[in-house]
Amino acid sequence: MQAVASVVMNRLGHAGFPDTVCAVVKQGTETRSCQFSWWCDGRPDTVQEETQYAQAKEIARKALNKQLPDITRGAMYFHDRTVKPDWSREYTKTAETGMFRFYKPHDGSAK
Repeated sequence: MQAVASVVMNRLGHAGFPDTVCAVVKQGTETRSCQFSWWCDGRPDTVQEETQYAQAKEIARKALNKQLPDITRGAMYFHDRTVKPDWSREYTKTAETGMFRFYKPHDGSAK
């Protein structure tokens, strides 16, 4: 969760991405090409697991207050480790977690 929060925050202020957290998360919904699949997966957003929800809220609080270390080292993109999308070759891999691989543009400009 922390790494994905960092990607959201890293996108803020870069050309090609919206200027608010909500807009970054919702980007692509109008064309059904969601940047964050959990935003438009069609599942209800009701809390099912209190512990994970509390953890997510704490990570969001830290991210918004600029207290979250960026373990992705500036990543603006990520994907599940079980896939290898063609677009990943266009970027520099910056980090990996148990579930995801993280990337940033070679020249620092978002696409």
